[in-house]
Amino acid sequence: MSDIIPSRKSIRQIPITKEMKKKIETENEIDEEKRRDFNLPIKHRTPDWQRKPLNPKFAIWTIAGICILALFFGISMIFSYATVIITPRTANVTFNNDTYTAKSTSAGVSDLFFEILNIKETIGEIVNATEEKDVTQKASGKIMIYNNYSTAPQRLINNTRFEANNGKVYRINSSVVVPGITKAGGQTIPGSIEATVFADQPGDIYNMKLSDLTGDFKIPGFKGDPRYTGFYARLKTDISGGFIGKQRIIAANLRTATEEIIKEKLKEQLIKQLYAVKPDNYIIFNNAYSIDYSNLTDSAVDTNKAQINIEGTINAVVFNNQKLAKHLATKKITDFDGLAVELIPTDNLVTTFGSKDNTGLWKNSTLEVKLTGDVIIKWIYNADDFKRDLLGKSKSDMNSLLQKYKDSITGIQVIFRPFWTMYFPDNINKIRLQELD
Repeated sequence: MSDIIPSRKSIRQIPITKEMKKKIETENEIDEEKRRDFNLPIKHRTPDWQRKPLNPKFAIWTIAGICILALFFGISMIFSYATVIITPRTANVTFNNDTYTAKSTSAGVSDLFFEILNIKETIGEIVNATEEKDVTQKASGKIMIYNNYSTAPQRLINNTRFEANNGKVYRINSSVVVPGITKAGGQTIPGSIEATVFADQPGDIYNMKLSDLTGDFKIPGFKGDPRYTGFYARLKTDISGGFIGKQRIIAANLRTATEEIIKEKLKEQLIKQLYAVKPDNYIIFNNAYSIDYSNLTDSAVDTNKAQINIEGTINAVVFNNQKLAKHLATKKITDFDGLAVELIPTDNLVTTFGSKDNTGLWKNSTLEVKLTGDVIIKWIYNADDFKRDLLGKSKSDMNSLLQKYKDSITGIQVIFRPFWTMYFPDNINKIRLQELD
């Protein structure tokens, strides 16, 4: 069998002849000489069992670096936001003493409609009372007048009488309009307005504290009329200041100077309150208001001092901004598209209403409004809808979004923070809108 099957021989079993051994040694010597001639390091293959393992510190720092990098990117995404700078669609409109008629009640969609905003405030100033004389003084105080009669406003003329349940009569010194009944949540709410009343006669017997009155004031002039039960008033402050006799008084020149100071303070405070209570969607033109001042009864502080009291009432003409802008755009812009717009007055816009000093604006049912100068008509878009359309979108989607809002927006710029994020956040609160002026 051994003659038939050849035996397997390993390379290690092949004998090396003297000639082969000499040839290998010669080649090694030549290779070594070449390395020495070219200053090349002699290569020695390190056996596998002698190789050093990877440094564990290097591995740990590599993993830590990757984790820190991932954490940095994760945190940056959490605090990322996008700022969108919008260029709204606008049109400049110039007026040259253009006159428009506004109404206090809107009869139709095309009418220009105005409203009156009314605010009252009282300021007092304590001064020295250096003179003495016989004084005859009427008591005064504040009441709230209620209209529980009808939904229509009711004007009460100057000197309208209010009778307390003790029979004493007080009067208002200027006309007021009491709002009509309104309904809210299924409840009927009487219209109401604050007013100052003065005693019919001088003397301290007309002084009255809030705790003294046990019933409502009635209006004697309405007796025999259904309005007698529908209109009433309630005391809001003490009625005081009624006096007959000798009293230390304020010198005339000091009173005049103090009253001017009080009026300046009143004017500043009333204008500040006017803009504070004005609804955001309403507009007040510069100087479109008038202020009336009423001297109230002085308040005795002590034997040598008294307080001068003045009540100020501001009446301002206000317009719904969008309705006004649409009315003016229809008149002044050729081929106006009728979309929602708002009005932005410029510094050179001058507005006048009928009378030169705007006196009695609130008493008219119609007003002539004259405009001279420039305004900007700006087309309106819904900011919340715009933000919702951005959620999760990429910067490349801006062209399609601009196309959607082309009627109200002409340009969009986007700033991402951090800068490498190119997608809008999924949280609407992380999208900020700014408008170019």
